[in-house]
Order: sequence, then C-alpha cells, then structure tokens
Amino acid sequence: MTESGMRTILLHGGPDEAFDRSVLFARRMAESFGARLHVLYTIEDPLSAGWTAEVSAERLPEIHEAMETEARDRLARLIPHDDQERLGVQFALRMGPSADELVRYTVDNAIDLAIVQARAGDTDTGHAHALLDRGRCAVLVLR
Repeated sequence: MTESGMRTILLHGGPDEAFDRSVLFARRMAESFGARLHVLYTIEDPLSAGWTAEVSAERLPEIHEAMETEARDRLARLIPHDDQERLGVQFALRMGPSADELVRYTVDNAIDLAIVQARAGDTDTGHAHALLDRGRCAVLVLR
C-alpha cells in the first residue's frame, strides 16, 4: 500500500472531448501517487454510437470490438503503450447506464479514487452522485 492510500485510480470516459483532458490529469495523479490507472469507457446508448437497428445480432461482437479498438487507440494517443504498462493501465468498455457501470466497476475492482467529468453548467451530476451514494471510493469531479 502506498503512503497516500491511493493504490488504484479510475477514470471514467466516453466519446467526448472532455475525456482527452481528463486522461492527462488522471495520468499525472496516478504517477504522483504511484497508483495503477483504470480507464472505464462507457457508452449508454449503442444506437447513439453508430449502431443501427439494421445491425444483425451476429455482428454485435464485431461492432463492440471496433468500438473498443477506437477507444483504446484514442487512449494510446494520450498515454503511449509503454507508459500504459508502467502505470498498470487497465481498460474496460461497458454498455449501459454509465452511473450503474461506474458503481459496479469501483466495487468489483477495489478503486480508491474515481475521476468523473462534469461540464460547467451541467445539471447532470448523476455519475458523481451515484458514486457517492452507492460506491466505495473517493470521488473527484473535473469540470
């Protein structure tokens, strides 16, 4: 255990620009605490991410894999693979309500600190509230 008690940091991300800024912040935090970095990328509505009703069920794994590859590539542009290994970066892509997936991930992976984004003026602070109400870790909200 590190002196700070921050052994595992989770960054929540999705297909938006705020994720890119948050990755750099989370990386610096993980480096300063000597913590492992987990990145949970959630997509609430697969249809909004390019899936259509015409997609057959047998193609869903292929589409999920393509979405995961795109998210991993995006992360690699911000944290090169060598640095990901050094930081112990673990990546997960989940479909469904982001708040529920965040809480589930923090419990299943013994996360010490979860970093979530909220844009200035957002009335939706559901991710942070869900973690505070049902999670078992500290929460940092970035604007």
